[in-house]
Amino acid sequence: MKRLVLPLILTLAGCSNMADEIAMLGNDMLDTAPRSDFDVRHPEWGTPTNISPSGVRGPMGQQRTQSYHNLQSFLTSNGVDYELLPGNHVMVKLKDTIKFNTGSSNVSPDSQYWLDMMGSYLATQPGIDIVIDGHADSTGAPTFNDGLSMKRASAVKRQLVRNNVAMDSIFTRGYGEYVPACSNKTKAGKACNRRVEVLFIVSNN
Repeated sequence: MKRLVLPLILTLAGCSNMADEIAMLGNDMLDTAPRSDFDVRHPEWGTPTNISPSGVRGPMGQQRTQSYHNLQSFLTSNGVDYELLPGNHVMVKLKDTIKFNTGSSNVSPDSQYWLDMMGSYLATQPGIDIVIDGHADSTGAPTFNDGLSMKRASAVKRQLVRNNVAMDSIFTRGYGEYVPACSNKTKAGKACNRRVEVLFIVSNN
């Protein structure tokens, strides 16, 4: 019996190591980007950044690369408000959100114009990945809002892809009604929650 148990233990140990390696290979930008305000306040995700020749660092030790400086210049010159999130990677979150009508995933004409401007720039920036987070208000069933938030994120992604932004550089997530930015008790609050948020993760190189 002992002769059978030892090979079995060794085999299981090998499988465990292999599973860890596979998990490491499966990490992508969605694992890097913060999922909530808690993650922003307690940044413990990601891996150490590569050292940049510029040697300029962000508030949490992030390396400010040429891609970041280009993005910063573009946003500033176009009057787009943003914040630099803490963490091991340079992550730029746009403060302006894309709004939607109740129950709709159609991007408004105003937002389309804004996304076209962003898309034209991002198409020239291979060092920037885009994370698109869809949200909904509390109108309707939670399961409906889960799907609606994903549809909203996908609609924004399609608009960027139409402007030649690389599809594999865009990541989408849907949060349903579970991460409100405002109170759902008022009409204005619900309008605030029907949104898509955009986050840029800048390459360390």
